[in-house]
Amino acid sequence: MQAFKTKTGAGLLLFFAMLLATGFWGLKQAHAEAPAPIKVAVDTKWVSFSVDPLLDGGTTLVQMRPLFESMGISLKWDQKTRTISGQKGSMSFTLKVDSPKAVLNGKEIALDKPARVIQGNTLVPLRFVGEATGGLVAWDPKNREITIFSEEMLSQLGLTKEQAAEILNKNGTMTTSNPPKNPPGTGQTGGDEETAPAETVKLDKLQGMYVGMRLDPGGYECGGACWDYYTFLLGQKIVVGEPVSGGPETIDCSKQACTAYSINNNRLSLSNGKSYSIRVSAKGNLFIEDVQLAPVKPVTANFKLSGSYVYRGYSGMAGANSASSAWEEWITFQTDGTFKSDNLTLGSADTGSGSTNSSAGASGTGTYAITGNTITLKFSDGKTERFVFFVHPGKDGKPNPQDIQIGDRNFYVDND
Repeated sequence: MQAFKTKTGAGLLLFFAMLLATGFWGLKQAHAEAPAPIKVAVDTKWVSFSVDPLLDGGTTLVQMRPLFESMGISLKWDQKTRTISGQKGSMSFTLKVDSPKAVLNGKEIALDKPARVIQGNTLVPLRFVGEATGGLVAWDPKNREITIFSEEMLSQLGLTKEQAAEILNKNGTMTTSNPPKNPPGTGQTGGDEETAPAETVKLDKLQGMYVGMRLDPGGYECGGACWDYYTFLLGQKIVVGEPVSGGPETIDCSKQACTAYSINNNRLSLSNGKSYSIRVSAKGNLFIEDVQLAPVKPVTANFKLSGSYVYRGYSGMAGANSASSAWEEWITFQTDGTFKSDNLTLGSADTGSGSTNSSAGASGTGTYAITGNTITLKFSDGKTERFVFFVHPGKDGKPNPQDIQIGDRNFYVDND
């Protein structure tokens, strides 16, 4: 599982969650053999086409007029020369049907495929859309969905197109490359970007804590990104949700809900009546409710942190209505075991019992200790909080100490 990265990370994935507020990146998968039509969205809105997007040798072509007009680009068509011209602000382009080149802001560029006319509608290579608009084109192979993140939205959140592309490609849920020549349908393998784990998961031998990230489009449930925890214990017991007192080693079934479970026919059934879809992908990863999960690994003994870490979240569509809001939480850790916090609102919840604890709005200083997968924060005012803790992997697959998880928050060192 790849996690948020620096400012190219946490803020960006939260940003994507904020944009996908109309059901994008759906968790339910269709099981039809025929691939579903490719869908295209601009920021928060689906684009309606008269002609479905099509794939040609690995290049996606989309109907030009509805897409560009949805992005505020005015178009003109010259029937005699079969040339389309577009204008928005200082950006301008010309594009001729069946030509392998276009002119963008006075500069000639090569196209992946020439524009073509189908059923009276002009289709253009999707990559050209990103080049012409300054937006980022991202492909979700699992759901066969393309999202164009506009330059305006990227600018609003202080992210460059390059930063956005970097984290998307690292995260593994979406890619900024063209869709593959034969893209998967909704898939039972976790998508094109799924990588095999170090050890293949076996459903009859589940043990320990697994965690996965899913998007919270409106920001109302988890501030933009939800972290799902499942801890499998001896005796066919399970704790669903973040443990109340830290990592899996702190679980005490006399103090929180440890529920008996069974797995049959790709269903994880709990004795309390709850049930979840569960499977192991062809590459050996665990999926519950179609969320890819990874095992949580203990940190090394005497592990210490160093640096200023930030978590960014939001509620509602930031900038879209008066009820929306966004926030930052900061913690500066020192290797001597001390920390300083600002606007810290950490909290944890036991899904089974419904109990919660939080240090709402806490700012100040204190000491910290990390043992197993538990971080203990002792504030100078006497308050003590304990949360699940682990380190996310970096590009090389090794733990990246600048990218950490504290409870339901992903904190990272903002190097920008």
